Amino acid sequence: MIFSQARSIAALFLSAWCLLSPPMASAQQFAPVVVVNDEIITGYEVDQRMRLMDAAGGGAGGATTYDAALEQLIDDRLKLQAARDAGIVPGEKAINEGFEDLARLNGSDPAAARQFFASRGVSDEALNAQIASEVAWRSLIRRRYLPRVRISDTELDGVVGATASSSTEREYLVSEIRLPIDASGEQAALARGADVLRRLSTGTSFVEVAREVSRGPTAAIGGDLGWVTASSLSPKAAQVVAGLGADRVSAPYVDGADVVLTGLRQIREPGGAAPTRYRLAQLVVGVAPNAPQAVADQALQRAQVARNQLTDCSSVVALKSQYLPISGDLGEMTTTQMPGPVRDAVISLNAGDISQPIRSNDGFHVIVVCDKATPAAQSAADTPRDQIRNRLTAQKLARFSSSLLRDLRREAVIERR
Repeated sequence: MIFSQARSIAALFLSAWCLLSPPMASAQQFAPVVVVNDEIITGYEVDQRMRLMDAAGGGAGGATTYDAALEQLIDDRLKLQAARDAGIVPGEKAINEGFEDLARLNGSDPAAARQFFASRGVSDEALNAQIASEVAWRSLIRRRYLPRVRISDTELDGVVGATASSSTEREYLVSEIRLPIDASGEQAALARGADVLRRLSTGTSFVEVAREVSRGPTAAIGGDLGWVTASSLSPKAAQVVAGLGADRVSAPYVDGADVVLTGLRQIREPGGAAPTRYRLAQLVVGVAPNAPQAVADQALQRAQVARNQLTDCSSVVALKSQYLPISGDLGEMTTTQMPGPVRDAVISLNAGDISQPIRSNDGFHVIVVCDKATPAAQSAADTPRDQIRNRLTAQKLARFSSSLLRDLRREAVIERR
């Protein structure tokens, strides 16, 4: 579903049902398509980035567009150039560590993750280039701006006090994508917003799209605004959120100088408990999305056999070697982090229950609910001040990051061929 985090996307709907070598590139593919401050981007690089973004998006039905991949590559060039000017050039060790951190954050073994991307036609060179830009940019932002970030006790008290004073209000878990209204005008920005909405409607991750196209201060963290009340939003955003149901995205609308798409992930009543957390495991029977019906039926039958063999999560561990490499423990997640079909299948299950086979672009998934727990509600007053400080610091760094990237874009010489 559109709100799946990297962890659930990669874990639930990624697989290596057929191992493919990265495609051979023609001479024409190596021709420059864009020059960014005298550094070229080739058609082959765009093709590789499209494959990488599709793989990271989990194959949920939304293919990455050429323009989205190209714009991300332009941003990456600008990030690397700015970091290099500051003397930051990630080496092989830093790139590998960056990829390992990302893989583990997603609940994946780094070696298996690289194998997965290779199975989707993504070369190691393309994968390392993307990781290098993020490692370099993160280092640059922290070096340049972290000494300037100050979180005062007054700000901390304000967060705690604001939550305490709004304890009688309904709370919304909200994400946003902001597209600036530039010289092309409001209607052109709304048209871009409509294109984004169409992409989201295919099942592409809201988090990934926000990181790619949003120009708001939350872009670097996938558009996440966290839990908010209507009174903390602009009047227009509050009106939009009030009209949305959980796990829905608004139509694009104008809010100040931006066109905005607002995603509502969850709603909780005043004093409501934290969302239920599920620990899941799976067995996956691979079958291509365009396989003949007879082949798909055989895979479904095999998935039913797998379900009958399962008794609990320990049996997943015993059987996973017979199925796709992504079979095994999926870790903990909430329903907002699950793709829609998975959420629909497990939301009514109890600990120890096993789902019916679920079809994805990778095949049939049989999900086991290893554990299911609803933590006690926690107010901001109960949250350790260090956690609040870290969150506020991350938000300020994200705003610095977005601002610097906008400046680099504005000052860059970008020639499109």
